[in-house]
This record gives sequence, structure tokens and C-alpha cells, in this order.
Amino acid sequence: MSIASKTWRIALAALLAVCCMASRPAEVSAQTDATDASADDGSLATASGATSALTVENLIGNAVSLSNKQYPDVESAIERFRNRDGEGAFEYLKRAYEATPILPPPEVMLAKMQLLVGNRGAATQLLERAVVEYPDDPEAYLLLADQAFSAGRTAEAQALFEKAAGMVPDYEGNAKRKRDFQIRVIAGNSAVHERRQQWDQSLGLLQQWVDLDPDSAAARQRLGMVLFRAGKQDDARKQFVEVREISPDAAHPDVSMAQLYNQAGESDKARAAFQAAYQAEPENASTAAAYAEWLVTQDDLETAQQVATALRNKTPDSEGALLLSGIIAKLRGQSDQAEEALMRVLSINPSNARAIDLLALTLIDSSKSADKEKALRYAQMNAQRFQNNAQANITLAWVLYQLDRGREATEALQRGAQASGGQLNADSAYLVARIMLKQNQTEKAVATLKQLLENANTGPFLYRSEARKLLKQLEGGAG
Repeated sequence: MSIASKTWRIALAALLAVCCMASRPAEVSAQTDATDASADDGSLATASGATSALTVENLIGNAVSLSNKQYPDVESAIERFRNRDGEGAFEYLKRAYEATPILPPPEVMLAKMQLLVGNRGAATQLLERAVVEYPDDPEAYLLLADQAFSAGRTAEAQALFEKAAGMVPDYEGNAKRKRDFQIRVIAGNSAVHERRQQWDQSLGLLQQWVDLDPDSAAARQRLGMVLFRAGKQDDARKQFVEVREISPDAAHPDVSMAQLYNQAGESDKARAAFQAAYQAEPENASTAAAYAEWLVTQDDLETAQQVATALRNKTPDSEGALLLSGIIAKLRGQSDQAEEALMRVLSINPSNARAIDLLALTLIDSSKSADKEKALRYAQMNAQRFQNNAQANITLAWVLYQLDRGREATEALQRGAQASGGQLNADSAYLVARIMLKQNQTEKAVATLKQLLENANTGPFLYRSEARKLLKQLEGGAG
């Protein structure tokens, strides 16, 4: 279960301004992309899955069937890459491509690796090389389009998707890859229209995707989301029912509807839909967790605790149930219970990045110096593991500021700014606002908090109540 916060696009220049004590006001864009399911929000939910995502399937599964043949050179490349031997990895990828030319070009495969671990700059350089070395292969353009789209450069993304679309009909290198390219062009162009709220154009494209791949749960999920936004709620729910039939582990149809109602600001309908889903399958851990997470966003911590307790009783060794209990305990000011639940998570999975992050944020608020030192060790652990992750570095910056280690904190904040790609989750944005206050940048902090609270209607926001209280306090002081 993922406990991830809503994505906020925060101007990179604004973050760097905080680091450098610049005078420009911080900016938090009100633009949200609820349909950007693949966007990297700089959270540890994204980062913690990066290393495990370095698989043969993710690198070449769109090109070849893996059921009847192994690709040892690709496996060796992944191993070299994990050991930070990029040159060695590239040599193995070149050998794999020479042996099997229907694979993606080696620059493209290595770029995918870099993207999976968050190295956007290195990936872009490789893709720029690929478009020169392999001018008839559309995949580099598609990956560049994805990066432009996730960074909010919609017009650039559209141009790149259209460039790839013009290349796909003439591509004859691999029928499996060609079909994958066709789907990615459709999905990408639809996403462009979705972001621009051009629902009719998006619906036409998504229907093409469903026609091309009727058993794709992703296609039907996207179609359901757009149907909802086009005012066709009944048709949307039908698509979510189809998704559940195709993929039994997918969200309950009413959970999908509830999340969309919530994004639309219709909290009463969201509550009714969540309750319907929970009543239909109270034993389903994912449904219970989704409901409890939403209750957290509504500050209904008592009901959230009841749902979380029931979930933990049913699945006492579930990382997700324990993590949710820890979050709710922290929100209720029950630090000891939060620490106990989060430590239980680590006893099951010592590398759970989100639990480590939450422990750092919980323990740094303790009055005990030993707890504060533990908080620093946890924050450093994540920052070392995920050096290109915004959330890990900003949490470390916050902990260091709390310990009055300003120079080190500024360095961590700069790393977080550089890793963010212009995007932060809501909790990291809140911590940046608190850092602004420590640097006597009150007006910037107020602007950031206002925009967070005005737009934070999707996804758990750990510091929502604290943000409200802090804003009220600051505005009262200003008045």
C-alpha cells in the first residue's frame, strides 16, 4: 500500500531562492495534474520502488517475450548499474543489442535505467544521443515526451508525441515494440488533452486505446477518469467495474469514484462512495486503507483510527496496516504509538523508506536529545540511499535545521531543490514553508501555506492541520 502525498509543482527557482536567501516570493503553482498517474512527485513512495523496478521486464518487456528466452547480458547490465558502473552496464547493453537487434537501442535501455533511479539529466543526454544514432526508432522521442509532460512542459510534450506518431507507421524493426509505440502515442496525446481539460478529444483517443487493447486495465482506468470529468459518472463507474474484472487487485469501483469525487471537491459524494466500498468488502486491505487515508485528509482521525485498527487486527503483520497506524498516531499526537508502529514496519522490512522518513519526522519533535539524534540518523539513511530524491533531502534539511545545523541543512535543501524537477509532495512543501520561517521569510511561507491549503484536496497531507494552524497564527501576527 502506498501512503503518498499529493503532488505539488513548486518552481525550482523558488526553492533555490530559499536556499540562497533570495528576495523573490516563493511560488506554488495551482496547476494539478490528477491524471498524471506516472508523474514523479519527488516522494519516497516513488523512490523506494526505483531500485526494485530495475528489472529485465521493465527494460525490454515491451520488445520481446521473456517466457521462452533469457537475456543474460541485460541482467549483467542491471547488476553493473546497481553497482554504479554505468560504463560497464552500457557495454553489456551494447552486447545485448548486437546479439538481438529487435531490442531497444542500448542508449534507450540505459536511459530507462537512469529514469528508474531518478537521474533525469543523465537520461536526457542518452536520449539525445539515441535520436541521432537511431533516427528511425521512435522510443527516444516517446521517453523525452514523457519527461517533458511530467515536468509540466505540455506543448513540448505534445510536439514530441506528434513526432513519434509520425515515425511509428514506418517503423518495422519489431512488431511488439511497434504496437507498444502505438499505445504510448495514443496515451500520451490523450494525457495532453486531459491536462488541457479537452475531454472530447481525450475520450476519442482513449477509446482507440481500448479498441486496440480491450484487456488493458490501464486504458479502461484512464477512460473511466475522463468519462467522470466529462460528466458521465455512470459510464465512468462501468469502466471501473471492467478494470476490477480484468485486474482483481485493482481498486474497488466505488473507491475510484470516491477519489474522483474528492478531487472534484464533492466530499459528501466521496464519503458515500468510500463507505459503499468499505461496506461491500471490509476485509479487503486495500479498500480499508484507501478509506482510512481519505478520512485522514478530512481530519476525521477517530473514524480513521477505527478503520486502521480493524485493518491491523485482520492483518497484524501488514506493512501497509502498520504504516497507516503510525501515520494516524502521529497525527493524533501519540508519538510513542507512532514510533512503535513504525518500528514494527522496519522489523518486517528494514528498508521501508516511508517508515524511515516518518520516524525521522516523529523523533525530531521529541524533547529527548537521544531521540533527536536517532531522527538525524534515519533522515541521513534515506538521503544516502536516495540521493536524487527531493523528499529524502528535504526531510534531512528539516531535521538539520531543528538541530541548528544551518549550513548542512542548506546543502540538503539545495540537493532537494535540484532533485525535485519542479515538483514536491504536499508534506515536503510544508517543510519548505517551515524552513522559510526559520530564515525569516514570512511572506513567502504564508504564500506557500495558502496555496497548499487552497488546493490540497487529494491525497494524504500529513501536516494539513499543522499547516492550517500555522497559517492562522502567521496571518494573526501579521494583522
